[in-house]
Amino acid sequence: MSDSTDVPATDRSGPGGLARRSAEQVDDSLYAVARADAAELGAVSPDPLTAEAIRLIARLTGARAAVCLTPAPGVPALAILAAAGPGAGTVVTCITEDPHHLDAARSALGAAGHPASAARYIAARPLEVADKLADGAYDLLVADVPGHSVSRVVSRAQKLLRPGGALVLLGEHAPLPEGSDLPDHAHITMLPVGDGLTVVTL
Repeated sequence: MSDSTDVPATDRSGPGGLARRSAEQVDDSLYAVARADAAELGAVSPDPLTAEAIRLIARLTGARAAVCLTPAPGVPALAILAAAGPGAGTVVTCITEDPHHLDAARSALGAAGHPASAARYIAARPLEVADKLADGAYDLLVADVPGHSVSRVVSRAQKLLRPGGALVLLGEHAPLPEGSDLPDHAHITMLPVGDGLTVVTL
């Protein structure tokens, strides 16, 4: 009988097994409390693999200024700041209508050792605030919005983000809705983590 380790890695399991083993490699202690707090307040946060994917994208884009348009910004903000590392000066702007979720995010970031200056917290309608943010001032935008708002977020992201920046849409949104006009150099990727992660690099 051959040992399973003799089987090429590409043949050892299907996508389900790979996802399970990948999740086992994630240290969820960074995100677990923030996710639980958000759930207690009635919002869903990214699962461990999705949080790690956000962290990877933040690292690859070298994000130093980011925006979270999510009902519960704690987990995405933690992922972005973890990618930057201590002392990087990264600032995450957290925007949600519910001030309780902002308080939870503030507590989570503080517990993780991030200074108060690592985030801005704005309790307001996310898309309305996004329209007022400075153009070309951000490297990363993470958004958890309903399908009917995706095209608006895509349009705004093109102005908010610097060249080389990325828009991360939580959920499966590819292909993008009609009206989501993108420049020729833009690239869309769907990552099979959680409920899906749609990444638009600009």
